[in-house]
Amino acid sequence: MKKFKTAIHAFLLAALAFSLLPAANAADWDEQPSVKKSVAPENPNNLDGMVMATINIDEKGFVVGAEIAKSTDATLDSEVLDAVKQWRFNPAKKGGSAIACKINVPFKFKG
Repeated sequence: MKKFKTAIHAFLLAALAFSLLPAANAADWDEQPSVKKSVAPENPNNLDGMVMATINIDEKGFVVGAEIAKSTDATLDSEVLDAVKQWRFNPAKKGGSAIACKINVPFKFKG
C-alpha cells in the first residue's frame, strides 16, 4: 500500500509541475506534454527532502535525458533519475505536430 501511495504522490507532483513550474522551452509549444506512465522513485533510507529533475522528452514521448536541477539530499538524486527514465509522455505539440521538449518536475520525499 505504501508503494501505491508513493506512486500516486509522484504522479500528482508531476501533474502539479506541468501547471506551476516553468519548463526550459515552454514558449516553444502549443500543447504541453502530459504523463502517460510514471514510476515513483524509491526512498530506501526513508529520508526527507526535495529533488527537482529536468527531463528531456523526445517527439515520441520517451525520456531521452534527465538531470538534477536542485536537490536537498544527493542520496535521493539517483533514485529520481532511475525513476524518471522509465516515464512515458504524450509529447508536447507545436502547430499540431509532436515536438521534443524539456520540463522540470519536483519530487518531495518524506521519511
